[in-house]
Amino acid sequence: MNNQFPIAQDFSAILPFAILTVGSLLFLIFQFIFHSKDRWLLRVLTLLMILLSGYFVYQGNQSPGIGKYFHGQLKISELTIWLNLLYLGSAFITVLVSPLILKVHDVDFPEFYPLVLFAALGMMFMTSGSDLIVIFIGLEIMSLSLYILVGLARNTISALEATMKYFLLGAFSSGFMLMGIAFLFGGSGSTDLEIALRPIASSGYQANYTMLGLSLFLVGIFFKMALVPFHAWTPDVYEGALTSITGFMASGAKVASMGLLLIVFIQIPFGDKTSFWNLGIGIIAMASMTFGNIAALRQTNLKRILAYSSISHAGYVVAGIIVGGNIEVLYYLYIYAIMNLAGFTLIAFLENTKLHVSLDSISGLMTQKPWIAIALTIVFLSLAGFPPFAGFWSKLFLFQKIAESEQTFNLILLVVAVMNSAIAFFYYIKVVLYSFMLKEQGSVTKSEELKPNLSFIVVISILTLLIALSWLVFHPSSFV
Repeated sequence: MNNQFPIAQDFSAILPFAILTVGSLLFLIFQFIFHSKDRWLLRVLTLLMILLSGYFVYQGNQSPGIGKYFHGQLKISELTIWLNLLYLGSAFITVLVSPLILKVHDVDFPEFYPLVLFAALGMMFMTSGSDLIVIFIGLEIMSLSLYILVGLARNTISALEATMKYFLLGAFSSGFMLMGIAFLFGGSGSTDLEIALRPIASSGYQANYTMLGLSLFLVGIFFKMALVPFHAWTPDVYEGALTSITGFMASGAKVASMGLLLIVFIQIPFGDKTSFWNLGIGIIAMASMTFGNIAALRQTNLKRILAYSSISHAGYVVAGIIVGGNIEVLYYLYIYAIMNLAGFTLIAFLENTKLHVSLDSISGLMTQKPWIAIALTIVFLSLAGFPPFAGFWSKLFLFQKIAESEQTFNLILLVVAVMNSAIAFFYYIKVVLYSFMLKEQGSVTKSEELKPNLSFIVVISILTLLIALSWLVFHPSSFV
């Protein structure tokens, strides 16, 4: 008889998750004990919990080691370790820069910090779970936390609207995913991800159930990734949420969904009977690239530009996933997260209470706020894939992997991706032109500069330097 009780290695595997869980629950209680207005103690303890969890994640390949735990429900691999470190890094930076933003927007909710921890916990379960139920629970923990975080600025109509849209559409997509899990179980008799996908390469009713289940399951992932046609929520939610939360969603939640798609694709037993998955998902990738870039051309609000840009970047990632560029996709996710964190942090600084950062509002930015203008230029040129910044190298390695494929469809995918990168350059370069080339000063340029705290300056400086110089030491082979 198999031992059904967890062993020491199981508890060691779940230790990083337990740290975040216990920390989140304790901090919900601490808010009633410590009434400091700036919540500095809560903030410091949150940062310590993230660092402690990150340490045990990093040590995961040694103790307990690569493998499956809790009877196959939790998996530790090199991929999950790198992804979990990315989520925790995004949460760490979000907590660092948020106090100034929360203060400026007059948002005083101590629940902010435990919610960020819960969201990071959900992301980790999404990509570390090897059981469909664990994955779904992780996605729901992340989603419920983000629904609340998006609506924290409840004194603004846009935040309330964004929360309602995100919640309703998110709940709808969760229903699709749960129905997909039911069909996957019906086809295989198991909720283990690897076992549940095996019948897809066979024939009969098991294969039909599995194909239908995988299709519905992917709908839920595509919604979180904001792929076309499941993208409608993205611009309004990105614009309505507090900018630090938007950055966390773009660099954490979105990356977690991409990571989950990568893990699912790795488990699909490809063969002649499943080759159409490449075709169908590839078409969605091309549609996302094209729509995201064309829609971004018409935008003037910087947050909406980055929102539509995120749709196109999701398309690039999916293109890399379907050709098997796992390491290249992971590298792209890291660089993408860094660029988004930097971009939204800069926008948050420029907003300065109630200002909306549009292209017109940053006219002549170089004359009044030169260091912000230079950092903003580096970030947006990197997003455009302009050499020698990190965004250029991430696209180069990804596109090179796609080009290595001999399949005609993948080469078409490459051509569409390159063409869309050229289109994207036009709306990214607008930010540089408005900041540097126009003499007339916009509302943001003329406004009194927000006095940044030390953590804000450090975060912006480090992220900008990483974008500008990380390619010298950081490349896909760094993950091997």
